[in-house]
Amino acid sequence: MKQLVLPALLFISCCITSCNAFMHGYTADKAQNAYYLLTGNNDNFADRRLRYTKGFYKGSPLATFLGEDNHRGTPAFIFEYKKDKRHGIQLFYPALDSVFIFEQPRKNCTCANLVSARTFTEYERLTYEKLKEAKP
Repeated sequence: MKQLVLPALLFISCCITSCNAFMHGYTADKAQNAYYLLTGNNDNFADRRLRYTKGFYKGSPLATFLGEDNHRGTPAFIFEYKKDKRHGIQLFYPALDSVFIFEQPRKNCTCANLVSARTFTEYERLTYEKLKEAKP
């Protein structure tokens, strides 16, 4: 009986830690090249996507940036994209008038680094207003 406990615990811990990675990949196609509003609702696609992203990039600069200790809080909306087979995400903070852009340094890397920070464009301001109006 003792011989089964350790493998069972190992299997369960692997399932729990890999869930975010699986869901991150499973929902990636829907997330690509679209703006999504974060609402704080756990059932909202953008909120789930951000949770999967934090879990997938655990230990990377992106996860640290989004961690509990950050002074910026949660972004208002996100935009995900692919560039040269590398994933990227833009985090929008309207209160700061700032966009933080993170990208994988190479293909299939489970890390994402800050590549730039900038202010909102007029298109992004309008997009945010439209997202807020369309909020259910």
